[in-house]
Amino acid sequence: MRQASILLFAILAGFVRDQTTGQALAGVSVRIDGKHAVTNSAGHYIVNGVRPGTRTLTIGSKDVPSQRFRVMVKSPSTRFDMRACSTTLDYSCSGPAGNLQNG
Repeated sequence: MRQASILLFAILAGFVRDQTTGQALAGVSVRIDGKHAVTNSAGHYIVNGVRPGTRTLTIGSKDVPSQRFRVMVKSPSTRFDMRACSTTLDYSCSGPAGNLQNG
């Protein structure tokens, strides 16, 4: 008897905050595996249906230059908070920094 393989998907969620001030960044586009979300006023995002494994996540908006992060997505869910360069809040941006927290 042949066993069917089950492809599990995960939820990726977290916060996007300014690299310098720590302020929540609203309206930031979060893209991973062809999925898309936009941060709310608290800087929170949720992306459903992400394949587990090491993935590249891209963020950006009018005020946040495109930035990429590597994230290890685990099923059933992974929390990934990011500190990002924002042109309206940062005077000098040395680069993005992601903080991986599995949960």
